Formats: sequence, C-alpha cells, structure tokens
Amino acid sequence: MSQLDLKKAASVKLIVCDLDGTLLNSRKQISQANVASLQAARSRGIVVTICTSRIPQMTAVYAKELAIDDYYIASNGAVIIDARDDSMPYCKYADGTETASLLEFSKREDLNHVLSTDQGCYCSTGNRRIPRYIQYNELAVAKNLIPIPLYQLEDHYHEVSGMNIYKVLLSDLTEIKQQRAEDFLRTLNLRYVTSEPGVLDINAGGIDKGTGVRTLAEMFGLSKEEICVFGDYSNDLPMFEAAGFSVAMGNGNDEVKRRATVVTATNDEDGVAAAIKQYVLGDNRAF
Repeated sequence: MSQLDLKKAASVKLIVCDLDGTLLNSRKQISQANVASLQAARSRGIVVTICTSRIPQMTAVYAKELAIDDYYIASNGAVIIDARDDSMPYCKYADGTETASLLEFSKREDLNHVLSTDQGCYCSTGNRRIPRYIQYNELAVAKNLIPIPLYQLEDHYHEVSGMNIYKVLLSDLTEIKQQRAEDFLRTLNLRYVTSEPGVLDINAGGIDKGTGVRTLAEMFGLSKEEICVFGDYSNDLPMFEAAGFSVAMGNGNDEVKRRATVVTATNDEDGVAAAIKQYVLGDNRAF
C-alpha cells in the first residue's frame, strides 16, 4: 500500500461495513474480534455503522448488537434509519406501478420473488428463502425486537401499487432466468444489482449503496476522503466509489478485490478486525 493510501486510512472518520460476507461470518454471526475492533475505532471518535442489502426490519438486530447509536443504512442504500427512535431521515421507495409490472413478470416467468415493504415481506408461493425470514424472526424475538410479518404475495398482488416498497428480491435464478429478468428490468426505472450468485436486488431508480453512503456522509458533514468501507460483492462497488479508502474481504469476488484500496482476510478470519487494526488504528496489539 502506498504512503498516500496510508494517509487516507489515517484520516478516516466514518467506517461503513457490509453485513453478509463481510462483518458476518459464515454462521451469520459478528465475531467478538470484529465487535472489539469497531468499539476501538468508536473510542477514537470514528463513527461506525453498517450498510446492507437487508431491509430495515432485518438490520435492526445487528445495529443493536453493534450498539449503533446514530444511523445505519439498509435496503442497498434506499433507507437510512436513526437507531435512537427508528425514524427514517432518508428513504426512497420504489415506484409502485413499476414494481407491480416486475412482479407480474416474475409470476409469469415462475421466479422466486419477495416484496419487502414497511408493513412486512410478501413472498411468492413456495419461496425457498422463507426459512431465512423465519430464522431472523426467531433471532429478533430473542433480542426483544419485533419480528417481520410474512405474507403470501398471491393474496396481495392487487395492493402492490399502493405500498411503501423498500425493494424486490429475485432469487434462485439460473443464468438464463437472470438474463431474462435483467432484460425486462432495463425497460423499467428501477435499479438492480447482484447481491449474491443467482440473486437480484431491485430498488428505486438511482439507488445503490453508494447513494446511502454519500447521503450519510452529508448528514455528518464528512468528505469522501474521510470514509472507509468494507465489502465483498458486486453490490458493494458503488460504496467503494463513495469512499476514500475501501477494503475488500478475502472471500470477496475478483472485481471487488481489484477495485479495493486493500484486501483483508476473509469474513471467517475476522478480516474486518484485521484491517481496522492495521490500517485505520495503526495498532498491532490484539483486541
């Protein structure tokens, strides 16, 4: 790493971490080493937060675990939540009419789809991601948080255009189905990214994780050079563009590694902690 990159790391005032594949290990847990590193950064006056493709309801439990006491970013940058009162100082819902068109297409093409709204999640019949929401709800209840209401989407298609929509998730896509979905999405004013293989996250037009990070930086009055971000997948790249210092996880894909300032260890090797200690804090002591 160059001396210029070291200077960028030293000037960091805001750390933003992706969750899945980054701050969370393969067991979907935040390690004690990662928690300690973020606490150490916070003790030095650095703001610490998360930016995830997960919807607000599925992000709150991790914000609580990290003791975030100001803002965090959900739904691929579409929403900024104030942890103090659960208000949303920034929120960009997807267009209801365009979302309805997408869901009609998904139903015709027999694609697994989930509609995420401020009232809950609406899942296509037999959707294989439903167990993930059930698992989260069990975790939320254990943490004294409100579980996410789950509905069968087929009972609510007629209501979609009037809903406050965070995002649509298409999953279990074969290469051919994903290509057909992307071709259709290009006819709509919606923004889509891949958050993992065979998955498309779809938000309002013009929204991505970079939008969320830049908006949050403006709220804190920070410059790009004062931001450090961590990520592992393609939907994190807009976040890299919004930051002066970007860290790719060792388990990240090739493009993410290529476009990062540095590459750290994997999410199962406490990569976030290692990078914060080495680059941001300049501290070789163990946490």
